[in-house]
Amino acid sequence: ERGVQWIVESGPATRPQPPKPVGTATEASAFKAVEKVLQVRRRGTLVFARPTTAGVDQLEKFLKTYPKSAHRQEALYLRGLSLWMLKRYDHAAAAYRVLLDAFPKGKHTRMARIREAGALLFSDQPQPALDRLDELMTDYPDRPEMYGRERAHALVLVGRQKEAREFMDHVESQMLAAGKDRLVPRMRMQFAPLRMVGRPLKAFQVARHGADGQIDSSSLKGQVVLVDFWATWCRPCVAELPHLRAAHEKFAEQGFQIVSISLDEKQELLDAFISREKMNWLHHFDGKKWKNELAVLFDVHSIPMNLLVDRQGIVRAANLRGTAVARRVEELLKTPAAAPKK
Repeated sequence: ERGVQWIVESGPATRPQPPKPVGTATEASAFKAVEKVLQVRRRGTLVFARPTTAGVDQLEKFLKTYPKSAHRQEALYLRGLSLWMLKRYDHAAAAYRVLLDAFPKGKHTRMARIREAGALLFSDQPQPALDRLDELMTDYPDRPEMYGRERAHALVLVGRQKEAREFMDHVESQMLAAGKDRLVPRMRMQFAPLRMVGRPLKAFQVARHGADGQIDSSSLKGQVVLVDFWATWCRPCVAELPHLRAAHEKFAEQGFQIVSISLDEKQELLDAFISREKMNWLHHFDGKKWKNELAVLFDVHSIPMNLLVDRQGIVRAANLRGTAVARRVEELLKTPAAAPKK
């Protein structure tokens, strides 16, 4: 069941205590303590944090103890932000929705709307995400740089690839016409993986790391393959590993393969990590970081980045997160491999 499972404090069966009054020194100090635990920093309207599970627990306790706090809007935003940063995307989406329902015109509204849509995307809820992004496009028709990447991604995930390409073309043209030239290269980099969907995987042949032989894209046909760009120093990449490992363990014998391309520099650290995390699939590593042969071929400028390829060698999805990997792999495995040419 999706949604945030709010923390409930348990204790002796005593008479319930009334909520603490609003605006007290105790309330203010309690909120400051929460901010300290979450390592909150502010720069203008931007909010940064380094959340932990313990910090989120303390934040939940604050929200329960002071339901009418003068800091409630900020606390609700911090909850969404913290859950987002902890990669608990389904909970983050629900948390942002609580904030938006309570403060529909608050100071964090625009960012919360974008993050809610992103959290829905990353928790395998592309249609609700697209609905939210369509609303953003209606409200901010002249600001496609705000939501362009997420909306294109949502269109791809719901199978509207032609519309996604048209939308990406429109966004780039609109930004150029509006004099936002300096933002266009970054937007194009974000669109690049999405433009590969529906097209054959680019051909490659590279050395296999940790074993003899080559990884040849042509030899992967007949399998469902996840081409995954990552690094040990990339926290979001590491956060995705349990999902990749679970999918591989479940579907490897049915024809699912992972090709991980590491953008690390130090082989000994990589080897230890692969062994410790039981990443028992194909790996490529050349120590060149962003100049890795395949990173250059696939125009990779940020990680994690992945491409899911069907048995015929066609890219069917990009930048999947969480349980969406296993779900899409299972779907593609049901499609038989193409018969060999005579």
